[in-house]
Amino acid sequence: MLKYTICFIRRGDELLLLNRIKAPNMGLWNGVGGKIEAFELPIDGIVREIEEETGLRVQQVQDAGIVKWISSEGESGMYLYYCDLPIDTVYATPIEKDEGTLAWKSIDWVLHPENEGVVDNMKHFLPHVLRGNFDCEHTFTYDANGIVNYVCHSLTTKKLSSSNA
Repeated sequence: MLKYTICFIRRGDELLLLNRIKAPNMGLWNGVGGKIEAFELPIDGIVREIEEETGLRVQQVQDAGIVKWISSEGESGMYLYYCDLPIDTVYATPIEKDEGTLAWKSIDWVLHPENEGVVDNMKHFLPHVLRGNFDCEHTFTYDANGIVNYVCHSLTTKKLSSSNA
């Protein structure tokens, strides 16, 4: 079982992101999530993390795949989730929380090729999630300089796509 969860919360053409104040990914925007507690199911863990980090009590969270990473330090990964809030959901930001700053960011801004303020692997897997392609295992290989390879495998069939970063 993987140790972590992450969720991308959408409202229309915006995503609720967290700019982390602690490592890993300190100073970068990312989805909300965290470690799975002992004996906790991943879905229960992400619902808990969303409430802890945002105060939101979400009704529906969609399993959106898996993200794995391989580096000289070993292998790890996280369960990926997606939550689509109604467009009229009121949630004013920015908000300062223990984990960092929460803010709504436009999807265009998040995915912009020159945006270096988001976690580096998001630009690879997030388009799949936003298109509703939830059947993916996204695997990243890192060296000291960052991502050197990305592969998206279907969790039920063969490889969907691959790129050398």
